[in-house]
Amino acid sequence: MIAIAAGYFSIAALNSFIHIITSIYFRGDITLTGISHLPSTQWIIGVTFLQFAFGLFGGLLATTVAKNASKVILGFILVMVAVSLINYSVMAENEPLWYLITAPVLTISGIYIGYLLQTQESKTTSNE
Repeated sequence: MIAIAAGYFSIAALNSFIHIITSIYFRGDITLTGISHLPSTQWIIGVTFLQFAFGLFGGLLATTVAKNASKVILGFILVMVAVSLINYSVMAENEPLWYLITAPVLTISGIYIGYLLQTQESKTTSNE
């Protein structure tokens, strides 16, 4: 459970940090999520694809902390699906549909790839 919390809070903190930086940089209202406040397509694409990197970091962190990585990663992905559904219901009026689908898919993909990288690294370390 601690591994899931560590992974989730790392993703939430990184995402919020990036949104605070962009809000301050563009002298706009401080928002902790979404892309509707970003001024250009390049920023929208960049922040959207950062979701993958955040998921990768969260997945690596969760599997590093976990004793049973496969169970933890499954629970972590289920938590992220639940969070994504809540985000969809809250942000559906303000954010484009493609973002509400793409961001969770990229985050969950990053989590899973982080799990695969960590387990592969663990296997190669134990073989040596």
